[in-house]
Amino acid sequence: MLSLLTSFTEDMARRGMTVRSMWLDRGLYTPSPEETVTLGLSSTDSVARVARLRISGDTPLAIERASLSSRILPDPEAVGASLYAHLDRSGNRPVRAIQRIRAVSLGETDAELLEVAPGVASLHIERTSYLASGRVVEFTRSIYRGDTYDFVAELRLGDPRGR
Repeated sequence: MLSLLTSFTEDMARRGMTVRSMWLDRGLYTPSPEETVTLGLSSTDSVARVARLRISGDTPLAIERASLSSRILPDPEAVGASLYAHLDRSGNRPVRAIQRIRAVSLGETDAELLEVAPGVASLHIERTSYLASGRVVEFTRSIYRGDTYDFVAELRLGDPRGR
């Protein structure tokens, strides 16, 4: 459902699916220019990165690569099954997000992780998540297999008078 801010784990549970993760990376790094701008970091800050392959049954569904300020996530190794559950415990769970979804052809590395042929269609999702204060808390880039994942969105007609 596109209208609710949920974690991957919560989304899959609502679909009646159980998921597990395979860690691809967890650590503190020098931020990229994109991470610096998006997360509002300075040149002396570090960025926490957590990357996981998300799997249901024996089928890899998605690759998630999340970046957060190390002030928000000082120990990426402490993240368990759900990043949002971990953030919730520290009072840093996002309350809103902006997502951009587009179709992309998979490169060789991501295709191998998702067990599909290079060049097949996938869904690329960039999510910038915010705290109640308006501060950016998370920048995530995810790749979803196009043959196993779909999104549902509820759309409503707004007030034509602009209210």
